[in-house]
Amino acid sequence: MEKKNERNNNGGCISKSRMGRQKIEIKKIINEEARQVCFSKRRNGLIKKAGELCILCGVEIAIIVFSPAGKAFSYGDPSVDAVINRFIDPSSHVPTPPDAHYASTIDELNRQNDELVQQIEVEKKR
Repeated sequence: MEKKNERNNNGGCISKSRMGRQKIEIKKIINEEARQVCFSKRRNGLIKKAGELCILCGVEIAIIVFSPAGKAFSYGDPSVDAVINRFIDPSSHVPTPPDAHYASTIDELNRQNDELVQQIEVEKKR
């Protein structure tokens, strides 16, 4: 429990108790819905941390994660393929130009945009 000292209206100190971040026990989550929600949140956190590591340290990274439902999710900088190919054959590594890793992101965003445009057209036809 965290204690924080604050001043009251008379200038004196009062102590407030706060819960702070609680430590959770690391064990399998039994409830399937709660497990899926936890996976989704932690997956996004993992990808965010990986992106920060790439930016701060200039590293190349690839992450492949399978959800409890069996769906695959991946993240790579500059791309998953580039990192895996470098892992398989380190001697063939050719440094990628700085803007090359944006190509895969742009492709993914364009694909998502196309899907959303199609969904909008379907909704308009209703």
